[in-house]
Amino acid sequence: MFCSQCGRKAEEGAKFCAGCGAAIAGQPFVAGSQQTPPKPQRQIQDIFSKFAHLTKRRGCLISAGIVGSLFLLLIILAVLNGGEISFSTARISEAYMASKIDPVTSEPLIKKDIFPKRSTTRIYATALAKNIPSDTKFSAIWYHIPSGSNIRSENDVIANKDMWLNFSLTNPRGFVAGEYKVEILINDKVKKTLNFKVE
Repeated sequence: MFCSQCGRKAEEGAKFCAGCGAAIAGQPFVAGSQQTPPKPQRQIQDIFSKFAHLTKRRGCLISAGIVGSLFLLLIILAVLNGGEISFSTARISEAYMASKIDPVTSEPLIKKDIFPKRSTTRIYATALAKNIPSDTKFSAIWYHIPSGSNIRSENDVIANKDMWLNFSLTNPRGFVAGEYKVEILINDKVKKTLNFKVE
């Protein structure tokens, strides 16, 4: 005889299956007959339930791993950013040095990286800012590299939309010869550095 629940062969005269504990009900097995044991549905269900448990457990482990990785990434970003995490979408898509800009749009009209020593009285750093959330602050810091001196730009800009920005440095007597750089900052974080020379 075979168990009708799990399909296991039962001992002759047994009232319960030794495999699953179900009551043995059925006809005695006759040798040489074509009778086949019933399908072991309970065993199949047990196997599927074990795999389902493993699949759920693996899914939980994957989810925990993703959350842990994101948390670790945020910590790394904070450390690299001086202890702060900024989610501003503002960015500088283009930036140029210029000797002349459009007075309405601030777009550079004459782009230069080298300026004449005595005849240059004003130098512009221009930047096309994109994806600007409201009240985003843009500023610039100018450096004379040989002396190590620096000065903050004459004008900070608060922007609420995509636009060209300009920062200027003025010296009515002309600029000292040498290499310079200007850092363009978004909310006091350096986002772009431009190098130029006065000769």
